Amino acid sequence: MTVTRLRPAGRAERAGPARWRPTRAGIVNVWRYYNETFHFHNGRLLLRGPNGTGKSKALELLLPYLFDANLRPTRLSTFGGSERTMFWNLMGDGYPGTTRVGYVWLECGRTGDDGWFTCGARLQASKHSRNVTATYFVTHRRIDTPGGLSLLTADGRPLTRGDLAAAIGDSGGVFDSAADYRRMVRHTLFPEFTEEQYEALISALLKLRTPKPSEHLDPKELSKLLSEALPVIDQQDVAEIAEGFEKLDRRREELARLAQEVEAARGLAERNRTYARRVLRAAAASLISATSTMDGITRKARESREAYEKAKQRLAELTTEQERLAAEDDELAHRIDGLQESDLFREGQQLDRLRRDADTAAQAAAAAERKAAERAREADDDAAKASAVQAAYEQAEQAADRARGEAGQAAERVGFAASFEEVAAARDVPTARKLLQAAVDSRTRQVDQGRKALYEHVGAVAERRKAETRLEDCREQEARAEARLVEAQTRREEALARLREAIERWCSECRELPLAA
Repeated sequence: MTVTRLRPAGRAERAGPARWRPTRAGIVNVWRYYNETFHFHNGRLLLRGPNGTGKSKALELLLPYLFDANLRPTRLSTFGGSERTMFWNLMGDGYPGTTRVGYVWLECGRTGDDGWFTCGARLQASKHSRNVTATYFVTHRRIDTPGGLSLLTADGRPLTRGDLAAAIGDSGGVFDSAADYRRMVRHTLFPEFTEEQYEALISALLKLRTPKPSEHLDPKELSKLLSEALPVIDQQDVAEIAEGFEKLDRRREELARLAQEVEAARGLAERNRTYARRVLRAAAASLISATSTMDGITRKARESREAYEKAKQRLAELTTEQERLAAEDDELAHRIDGLQESDLFREGQQLDRLRRDADTAAQAAAAAERKAAERAREADDDAAKASAVQAAYEQAEQAADRARGEAGQAAERVGFAASFEEVAAARDVPTARKLLQAAVDSRTRQVDQGRKALYEHVGAVAERRKAETRLEDCREQEARAEARLVEAQTRREEALARLREAIERWCSECRELPLAA
């Protein structure tokens, strides 16, 4: 047989999980084993080798014997026979001595202060008797490690019972009673198991230890053994499960209420969608109308500004012409005054010509005055027109501001504030219309996306309802199975009662036959 060492000897690590795991096992001076140590890896042991090398014998000597503490051959043999007893394991197979002492032990580990637990048995047999004396022990010390416990003396002989008890001391205990030893192992390694569950566990190990268990495996028997080995369900766990079902019922009610709220929200969303479309359509119409009005007012204001500038320029020209004509009038008046004061005028030689010149100058002055008056009237008319245009422009600016404010409020109510800024900044109506249409299309797509998300939510609710229906079906099946189980248990109890009554009746009917002397 080959022993696969998954970890070098002397470097056993502390077990990781909080539960106990086997880490090492050993056989000292039993059968053909003198001092053999087997190393487990993550609680598992792999034994390989051809037939006859001792793989089954190692299992017979170690597990589940060190849990069971039962020396009956049928419990030891992996085949369930009675040929190979513990006496034969010690004294048979050609052993030359008259007395033999051996040890078998199992080491388990876990995290914590009590990280190691070793249980074992001291086996002694003699050729003068067919009985085997078993002394069991437990300890928190490790075997064959530095500072640990050694089962051999310095000259290689197995320890006596007294030496074993002295070596263990306060780190454990030595038991002559198999029942006390079993109780100690069960309380340490399987603290939640009752005696019945512990026995069921050992029975399951014996069943699974047989060679080629799959060839003669009875699924019903295996299911029964595994079920009996399970720990009793804690009432607190049952209460937690019941509370979980109650929470599930409450959650179902909440889901139903949420489904109703979803339906109500769907109806409200449809109404709000219709309302939003109408508000959006009205706001868009108001915005387009306000934009058109603003464009018209802006155009009129621009035309009025241009007319005002032209009238202002014309007034400046007429004012300059009036000043020029006034200067000519002054010059002509000075010339008339100079002619009247000259010697020639006095002498009258050129009186007629001067009169004609004076008439002509007077006519020219009168014409200049008429022309100046006409230009002054035109300048006044142009100034009045410019004032009217300026007033119309201011009114148009005020109307445009009011229209812009109303359009901005309407856009803000429907969530078009940013789009309104872009429309207001547009230079002409076609550009504004394009921007507004793009904003309306974007909002329409958002509404369509919301409708799609709502439909997906409705589908998810339908899937959830299907899952709840399947859950109810499973619960009904579980209830029916529990009812069948209770009925089977009742029939079993009734059959046991009838069998007990039959046995008692048979015992009461038995009679003792006296023997003749």
